[in-house]
This record gives sequence, structure tokens and C-alpha cells, in this order.
Amino acid sequence: MRRLTFLTLFALSIALPVSALSWAYTFVVFERNVYEVLDTTIDEDSLGDVIGEVETTVNDETGRYYGNASNGYPIGTAYREIDGEAVEDVIAVEDGSEWKRAEYRFRAPYHTSDFIKFFGYALLVLGIVLVSWTLFKRSSLYKKEA
Repeated sequence: MRRLTFLTLFALSIALPVSALSWAYTFVVFERNVYEVLDTTIDEDSLGDVIGEVETTVNDETGRYYGNASNGYPIGTAYREIDGEAVEDVIAVEDGSEWKRAEYRFRAPYHTSDFIKFFGYALLVLGIVLVSWTLFKRSSLYKKEA
């Protein structure tokens, strides 16, 4: 009986813990800059061009994110620049039918997807160069006159 009680408590202790993060504030990430979304609304007249959108969401269990992410907005939420203010300092975030001000807080942590993206482009360029060089060497333009 004692063993059964111990096994039951052990099984429950493994199955019960569930973790979820509670964020201090809603944020969005744009070009590796993290912006805190404030409750301040912005008039449409003072908005500039669309500069991006939310592409991924934050993992609520681990807190990890990469790319243009958000912990409070769905994928597809647009970012716009604000006339007269630098994008590095402040952006506007679509919130339903209005736009909210989002101010820069810190640089997002490095993620391996950044390296993979760069490495993929480098391999693509290297492949194009090698194929072009091979085709050029086989062409009649490369052949030396005897």
C-alpha cells in the first residue's frame, strides 16, 4: 500500500506541472528591436508607410522568439512608421481599428535562425558562382585559340 501511494504521488508530480509565462507588458519585435506597446493611440494622419508585420508568436512556455514576433498580437498585425520619428525609437502597431504607439526597449536576443538564414544565402551565392564558372569554362568563349 505504501508503494502504491508513493507511485501515485510520483506520477501526479510528473503530470501536474504546467508552465506558462506571464509577461510584464505586450511587445512586438521588428528587425531584432523589441518595442513595448503602450496604450497611447496614434492618429492615422501621423502614420507613414507599412514597414512590416508580426510573422511569429512567442512561445509561452519557454519565452523564446525570433524574427518579427509578438507576445500579444496575432500573425499578420501590421507595423507602420510614425512621421517625424525614427523607426529605431518608435513604431505604430495595428490594434483592431486603431494604431498603438510602441517604443524601443532593447535589442532582441540572437537566434540561430538568423545564422541559418545568412548561411543559406551564402550557400546560394556560392552555388550560383560555381555553376556560372563551370558553364563559362565549357563555353566557346573560354577556349583558347591554338
